[in-house]
Amino acid sequence: MSLPANKSRLRSMGIRRALFQIHLWTGLATVIYVLAICLSGSAIVFRREMNRAFCQRDGHTCEPAFVSWLAHFHGELLGDSAGRMWNGIGAIALTMMCLTGAIVWWPAKRGWWQQMSIQRGTRGRRFVRNLHNVLGFWFFILVFLWAVTGIYFAFPDVVNVPSEWLYGGGNEKTALLLEDAIASMVRLHFGRAYGLSVKMLWVILGLIPCALCITGVVMWWKRKGRPYSTSVATFGR
Repeated sequence: MSLPANKSRLRSMGIRRALFQIHLWTGLATVIYVLAICLSGSAIVFRREMNRAFCQRDGHTCEPAFVSWLAHFHGELLGDSAGRMWNGIGAIALTMMCLTGAIVWWPAKRGWWQQMSIQRGTRGRRFVRNLHNVLGFWFFILVFLWAVTGIYFAFPDVVNVPSEWLYGGGNEKTALLLEDAIASMVRLHFGRAYGLSVKMLWVILGLIPCALCITGVVMWWKRKGRPYSTSVATFGR
């Protein structure tokens, strides 16, 4: 191998190692947050149904205290504007984990299928790593969507700047397309507008980030004491 190729490979490994560190420590720092947000989010998918089931008064639907608490926690971490800001920071961290995880996961030319499926005969630490990679691959778009829309809910004025700029520049059609895209993403975040079957699916899929957190923590715990170069090299194997 030529010297420039060696330098390029070392540089690539250095970038992957840095991204691995970001992915690892961001995940460990936010594991409780992600678990709490995903569990509460799955619960309030059926917010309207819970309201009808538990709080009917004089023919009118109200909202039970525990449902309001769950919704308030999921949206503002029980802290109103400050809680919404921290929720947005958590969503940014989740977005960063998605992107860094995808880059570190990216396999060699011959390793695609191994990274996309549960391998037969794997068990223990290798099975946990395999499961983490497979879940991350197949549900990347969904988790990324939830993370990005979480940023929008926390900082809507900032996210709406591009559409306002387009309106100001006379590009109303493009601005409307952007707004429609954001609205569609918001509807997908909750899954409430697509019928009972989608809601039930959203409750289950909402637990996928929990599974990623748990498998990630187990991988870290099993990996403690091993060199990080080895950890990066085996992340997707």
